[in-house]
Amino acid sequence: MPRPRQPLNAKQELFIRMSAQGCTRPEILEKVFGLDVRTSPEKEVHNADATMTRWRKVPEYESIWKDEVRKVLYECTGEAVKVIRGQMRSADQPWLQNKAANDLLNYGKSQIYGDEERTVHVQIEGMPEIGSPDDE
Repeated sequence: MPRPRQPLNAKQELFIRMSAQGCTRPEILEKVFGLDVRTSPEKEVHNADATMTRWRKVPEYESIWKDEVRKVLYECTGEAVKVIRGQMRSADQPWLQNKAANDLLNYGKSQIYGDEERTVHVQIEGMPEIGSPDDE
C-alpha cells in the first residue's frame, strides 16, 4: 500500500520557487541545502541533486512553479513595456522600432483579447436519424 502524500515542506517549496525564478544550481544548493559546490563533499552534493530530481516529480511542482513564474512576469512586465516603448522611439534604428512595435502589438493582443483567439467554437446542428432496435 503506497504511503499517503505529505504536504510540501518549506525547503521543497523554496526549491521550486527558486527554480522558477531561474536561480542557478549552485544558488539553489547553497540556499536550500546549505551546500557550497566548491567546498562541500561530493556525496552530499550528489544527494542534494538526487533530492531535487525527486522533488521535480511531486504533483504540486507544476502548479507552484507556474504560480512563481506568474509572479515574476507580473513584476517584470512594467519594466519590459517601458523598454519596448523606448525601442519604439529609437528613430536611428528603424528595424528596432519595427520589432518593438510588433512585440508590443502581440503583447497587447493577448492582454486585451486574452485567449479568445485560441478558442475553437464547435456547433452541432440537427440530430442524426439512427432509428431504434424495434425498427428491424
